[in-house]
Amino acid sequence: MISHGRITQSVTRFVWANGVLMVQGEFKQVFPTVMMERTLDDVLPLNDRLREIVLDRERTTEGLKASNVGGWHSSADLLDWAEPEIKVLESAIMAAGRDITATMLPPGIDGDIEVKVYGGCWANVIRDGGYNKIHNHPGAVWSGCYYVCMGEPEPQPDFNGWIEFQDPRPGNIHGGKERINPEPGLLLMWPGWLNHFVNPFKGSGRQNFYRV
Repeated sequence: MISHGRITQSVTRFVWANGVLMVQGEFKQVFPTVMMERTLDDVLPLNDRLREIVLDRERTTEGLKASNVGGWHSSADLLDWAEPEIKVLESAIMAAGRDITATMLPPGIDGDIEVKVYGGCWANVIRDGGYNKIHNHPGAVWSGCYYVCMGEPEPQPDFNGWIEFQDPRPGNIHGGKERINPEPGLLLMWPGWLNHFVNPFKGSGRQNFYRV
């Protein structure tokens, strides 16, 4: 511990609980940021069909402009689409929402966790040169992204098509960036206020992913 230029020693035992670093003694974690990285084993075999569904929609609808630069952004009613594969994905997303919420509750709370979609769910298609500008999702407790297809990225540039999260602590000289190279079948979930973006994709094929 550093105080007024003097360094003193203090012993504290660190422990883990629910995937979050906790402490005993003098120190504690303040404002930790929880993130989920989960492979959806029940949805992964459906990815080829999910990709077809999205590309069919892209051919018949103009799409929206939001954080996406280039590519295609569907309307936010994806979970209302009638295809059965969408319903399987919805079920997995809702289960993930309940699980990540449970990690934030104090021990001893009983009962079921109810989650609802706020702001909708949509599909993104990114082609060569496309990316998503930095943004967050105001009003949502959690945001998430499920990856269907990653295309064929070129070796360069670094972090080609990766999703990137900014340290939420302004002025933190020891902060960094959380970069994730996603794979098909991966579901990410994080607090809705956390700033994030997708680095420009350079390559062939298409990146397809769902956001909620």
